[in-house]
Amino acid sequence: MGRKPYRLIYNADTSWAMQNSLDTADYLHGMVGFLEGSGVDALFWHDGSGGNNAYYDSAVMELNGERIGRVEPLLRRMLDAGEDPPAITIAAAREHGVDVFYSFRINDCHDSLGDGEAHPQLLATFKVEHPEWLIGPGHAYGGCNQLNFAVPEVLDFKFAILEEAARKYDFDGFEIDFQRNAPYFIPGTEPEQAHILTGFLRRVREHFRERAVARGRDIALAVRVCESMEACRLDGFDVPAWIDEGLIDMIVLGSGAVDIEVEAFAALARPAGIGVYPCLYGWPSGYGPFTTAMCRALATNYWHQGADGIYTFNWNAHTHVQRRSEPNHQRFAHQVELLREIDDPEKLWEYDKEFVACRNSGSPWYPHNWLHSALPATLTAGASVEVPVLMGEDPACSGTPRLQRLRAEFPGLREADRLAFELNGQALESQERSGDTITCPLSPDSAFTGRNAVRVACVEGSAVADKLWIDVLYQ
Repeated sequence: MGRKPYRLIYNADTSWAMQNSLDTADYLHGMVGFLEGSGVDALFWHDGSGGNNAYYDSAVMELNGERIGRVEPLLRRMLDAGEDPPAITIAAAREHGVDVFYSFRINDCHDSLGDGEAHPQLLATFKVEHPEWLIGPGHAYGGCNQLNFAVPEVLDFKFAILEEAARKYDFDGFEIDFQRNAPYFIPGTEPEQAHILTGFLRRVREHFRERAVARGRDIALAVRVCESMEACRLDGFDVPAWIDEGLIDMIVLGSGAVDIEVEAFAALARPAGIGVYPCLYGWPSGYGPFTTAMCRALATNYWHQGADGIYTFNWNAHTHVQRRSEPNHQRFAHQVELLREIDDPEKLWEYDKEFVACRNSGSPWYPHNWLHSALPATLTAGASVEVPVLMGEDPACSGTPRLQRLRAEFPGLREADRLAFELNGQALESQERSGDTITCPLSPDSAFTGRNAVRVACVEGSAVADKLWIDVLYQ
């Protein structure tokens, strides 16, 4: 099965889009109104419900909120009028020359937030009726309402959702989003249960092959997994087996981490013709919302590492363009512009960039991610930490920056706390303090293309090294 070499994939979480829409036309404008002039060539449509209920016409799942009588009024009106969201989205996106995938969050955690009380509309009736299908509370990680994929009925239910969507809608492909969310088995047993998820993918792949023959066109299969091989192993994702068996066409990597093992996955995937797509997160993250300069830097890094394309997640360009877009959605305006840039590394030359160190956000919903994160680090006098910062750009080739600097943030930094910095073995003698932030100017040859080593040492007092940037500023 061949795959298209997409350059920029946009994952659209449509929950806000449905809630923000005035009518069907406004909903569709959210789905495709940001595409004009962008580099997006694939839209991964997530219906917004979390993969256990539906924001579309389904005979397998109940509608989102139906259990508690809180179905979105617009969804009711659209379905009554024969305006099924996936069907009309596929047609509208194709007018822009964009392929559409069904992005399936196969074990989403949001119905477990707040001990299962935060989003009652997301809790499906079948979970209430079948608590034996759930991992349940009392484990080191995982949500109280997340499914246990060692239960055969769970596998059958999830397969039925994919079968129905492939039968009813003309999607170009499907994404199984394993990053929403581990665990898939009782915590601590995941590696020994990995064969179960491999068997599930085998079943899905075989069905899609049969469906492709019937419709006369391939159905691509993408998966989204952790950003490192070891994290995948710990979560029960046997990616090497999936590649060896030809079960997938595309691999999307990560969910918030910025240090992604693109090269390692590409070494396995590329000989098999499988595309590798690092995930460029929108919000939240270990750094809060990613700034424009951070997004440009990360896209530059991923292209430098040999990515086949860029995948965006938790971006809201689609809600920003809606007529009823709430004021707080205006903060996503910069994402519309970024979608015109990050599909090509040459477009990013001579733009300001903030290259960031990977920082563990401490999310309990990603038990094995962020294995490469050195931050945050608590330092006492005499202690130090080495922090890698990848730079995929050579400033000498892309232009002459007006300023390069190292910037680090230490929450609660006191006057008596003294810190020292090295970059690639060279001491940085000059420091400027402003509140919790220390800035060190860099000479043009201090940082290089590739993985730079920053050492932060505590000379006196104590400090928490929380965030760290290398800024390359042109404008």
